Amino acid sequence: MSIFSRAALWRVQKAATYDGWSCLRGCSATSRPFRRSLVVLSANSSNGHRPHKVIESKLCSCGCGIHGIHTRGDRELVEFLKEEIAAEKRNMTGSLPSHIDDFTVKAKDAELTLTKSFHDELITISLNVNHTVDSEGAVEGTQEVNLKSRPSFEVDIKVGSKIMSFTCSYVNPGDALAEGQDQGEDTFGINELTVYEGEWTEETYCVSGDIMDGMMYDLLMNMLEERGISNEFAEKLSTLCSDYEHSKYIALLQNVQNFVKRS
Repeated sequence: MSIFSRAALWRVQKAATYDGWSCLRGCSATSRPFRRSLVVLSANSSNGHRPHKVIESKLCSCGCGIHGIHTRGDRELVEFLKEEIAAEKRNMTGSLPSHIDDFTVKAKDAELTLTKSFHDELITISLNVNHTVDSEGAVEGTQEVNLKSRPSFEVDIKVGSKIMSFTCSYVNPGDALAEGQDQGEDTFGINELTVYEGEWTEETYCVSGDIMDGMMYDLLMNMLEERGISNEFAEKLSTLCSDYEHSKYIALLQNVQNFVKRS
């Protein structure tokens, strides 16, 4: 997983660029009356003739000459985003892989879908990376925090029109240690299980993994492992989600920057 730098030292950058902002404050007081005078002069000089069409400026209306940036706060935000995007890109990994093990990977916005065939079964893993990032603690020798995405995910095993569906989530290492479990225990667990035909509805019965018979739970975990959904696979999936979430975060920063700049 890449190292995020979302806690950038903005105060230092702000102090370094403070002089540049003073011109933004200073020029606005004189430029606005001058802009209004041009309109009045244009109207008065027509002497009854049809006035020329006024070409509207695409620059900021305050007269600072910066396209789309209207306030000091906007300017600060754009400057911050410029540094933040550059820092995040330095920690960015490669593009989204097309496969993880035997699973084909496809992405649409914040959603990832992984599929594979297993004998007469179609196995689909679906997840969403929104709100899935937490910290693993500081990286050794630095104050930067290592961020990991551990989303809940759905595993659908389809045979014909029937589907056995698992809702799974990652086990928090801290919770496992608190319960006296070894760190070699499962990386993920089964939250819920259901079997249905056609489309799932709210009326479909589901059983919680917490109340499931212990032997049955272990056998279901073995069933998933035999289909390639093992602890090792779950770690790879978390890395994939972390990298993909990071790329979406950078894209969001760029969208915010473009919005403020009106570019």
